[in-house]
Amino acid sequence: MVELPSITVVTACLNGAGTIEEALESVRSQDYPHIEHVVVDGGSTDGTLEILERSPQLRYISEPDDGRVDAVNKGVAMATGDVIAWLNADDRYHPGALRAVGETFAAAPDTMWLTGYCDIVDGDGEEIRHAVTAYKNWLLRHWSYPLYLTQNFVSDPATFVRREALEEAGPLDPRFRISHDYDLWLRVGRRHEPVVLRRTLSSFRMTEGTQSMAGFERQFREHAEAAREHGAGHPLPVAANRVTSRLIVVVYKTLRALRRWRGR
Repeated sequence: MVELPSITVVTACLNGAGTIEEALESVRSQDYPHIEHVVVDGGSTDGTLEILERSPQLRYISEPDDGRVDAVNKGVAMATGDVIAWLNADDRYHPGALRAVGETFAAAPDTMWLTGYCDIVDGDGEEIRHAVTAYKNWLLRHWSYPLYLTQNFVSDPATFVRREALEEAGPLDPRFRISHDYDLWLRVGRRHEPVVLRRTLSSFRMTEGTQSMAGFERQFREHAEAAREHGAGHPLPVAANRVTSRLIVVVYKTLRALRRWRGR
């Protein structure tokens, strides 16, 4: 029998008491024998620490940090697993996700990273934006580095990387406050093609106030910048990213304006 790799899940959090229990349980309930869960807390004051203290089989620290990038890099430095992933404090894994990931890595020792499907949920945990998810899943099934340069369709909570590939690529870059995941997966993807699991591994929570909602203009500026930095030899995909990023911002602004108008 092929030995399954150990998996470390890193969770960065700050005042996540409203959602972190669900995230922790989604890791704890996985049917997988070699899990390490590391939580890096930025100094929560809302009861998050009390939740962490009573959570079994968990390693955590709580100290001031410089945001999610800094916290995740701290957690990766603490990790002991063969495979590393990060899960936001308001996201969750689906049942069986880590076993599917571990068995895939075990069956293909040369695989350096893999990614799968990730649905989008609202504050109540109900799935939303089905069309966006279907579109990203279609792009995943046709993954290539030039295609990935055109837009970010790899979902962070559904992505796993071998330690050696992460060490090769380097840590998350603090210059990218929101799109640090895209920058990292471009660095990894330029060296190694991922395995794409055609199953839903996780859920990403999208609510007002999160970085993905409040900072979407910066997010897509960073997307275009990351593509430009890593797109040597691929001028057309880089140009497509720049145009697509601007169009998405225009669409988001228009949808928000319509919602405000309808709410009057």
